[in-house]
Amino acid sequence: MGIIAILSSPSSFAHNGEMEKIRAVIAGGSGIFHYEVEKHKDIAEALTRFQQANVQAIVILGDRALTSATFEHIVEKDLLKGMDIPLAILPAGDNNIVAENFGANCPEPHLALKALLENHQKGNLLTHVTEIPLIKLEGVRGVGYLYGLFFCAGEVIKQKNLFKRKIYGKNLFKGIRNWLNILILIQSAYRQALGKNKMGKNKLEEAIRINRNQRGAVVGHFFMLLITTLDKSFWGVSIGQEKKQDKAHFISVENTPKAILATGKLMLGGNYHGIDHVGNIIAEIQHARIVLQTPFVLDGSYYETDETGELFVTVTNRLKFIKLS
Repeated sequence: MGIIAILSSPSSFAHNGEMEKIRAVIAGGSGIFHYEVEKHKDIAEALTRFQQANVQAIVILGDRALTSATFEHIVEKDLLKGMDIPLAILPAGDNNIVAENFGANCPEPHLALKALLENHQKGNLLTHVTEIPLIKLEGVRGVGYLYGLFFCAGEVIKQKNLFKRKIYGKNLFKGIRNWLNILILIQSAYRQALGKNKMGKNKLEEAIRINRNQRGAVVGHFFMLLITTLDKSFWGVSIGQEKKQDKAHFISVENTPKAILATGKLMLGGNYHGIDHVGNIIAEIQHARIVLQTPFVLDGSYYETDETGELFVTVTNRLKFIKLS
């Protein structure tokens, strides 16, 4: 059994006492190299030390873009020097959608960590490893560019609870709750879109311009614009479509009652596959140019574009990730 590295961000858990529980779980384990990150520059030192210690896996435990910053250091600075070290993403607030995609099903971060360490002790941690490409966003205000696994824009990002929700275990109650949440979202979005269309209240500043794979640009108002290399989106809804290794899933849903209702039916069925109606597109892309004036989400965190309003989305380096369950 090799050494497992844990990269955590105490500031992510400053208000709920979770960090002390995490430290207690780590103290009760063995073969663990724990590094607590306080600043962005700390990530470089942590990854360098992990590489020197020849760790078997790296566990990322923290929100506030810790995951994206770790991706950046691995890709841009090659701090692992070509080492093939898989990453485990645990729930930590705004990255819960990503963590859930990789099999996390514990409601609290320290419980997810405890389950992971138990698998490590049994030698089962690396039983299921998958390789997934990242997406790179260029044109982000304040930072220039970011790496992540899913990008989302449109009316849906106003539902901030969607990106902060907890992860729950696999049971019938979870399925019912997800179904009800989707139903509430679609009903609300349908009514709002119906009102805007009747009154002509779609605001020009909320329009989004999309140019995918160098095709002609499309300008419109969207309920949802999703670009991801993950297999599932919100509430565990499967993307459904097949994609090539170097591609990302692309889904757009116009902010019209008909388009929202049609996509809502697919979401309630648990699978986006079958989007083939007017106002809705599902495809695979290598890159895209997005022009927007509204905020957007990357891996659960909110950002804005720089003054040009242009984002360039590119499918880039593949990394290995641990499937937790």
